[in-house]
Amino acid sequence: MPQIILPWAKTSELSANSRLHWRKRHAKVVAQKRTADALAREKGWHKQSIPAGAEIRITLTFCPPSVGGSPDDDNAVSAQKGALDALAAVLGVNDRQFRIQAPMRGERCKAGAVIIEAEVCA
Repeated sequence: MPQIILPWAKTSELSANSRLHWRKRHAKVVAQKRTADALAREKGWHKQSIPAGAEIRITLTFCPPSVGGSPDDDNAVSAQKGALDALAAVLGVNDRQFRIQAPMRGERCKAGAVIIEAEVCA
């Protein structure tokens, strides 16, 4: 499957440790899901045929913005929960089939990005 490049989301607002009011956090998660859904469909993920029970190896590469700190791996992955839920829905699978690989750190880029790659494993 082709990779998807998501815009960088402020990890402190989307991670499990967020101190943001639940309504504001929910709005950000919904926006993250919409973006991930649209980008996945644009790349044709909705046309993929996934065998029942197949594992899907997900690799997340975090390219933080050129200005600011970099989140720790746990918070960076948990902040992508909304996007991963949307990708599972686009693929028509349960997100339990996802096998998240150790997160990778990419080069810093101006606005930041999260590169998501998926590989179906029989």
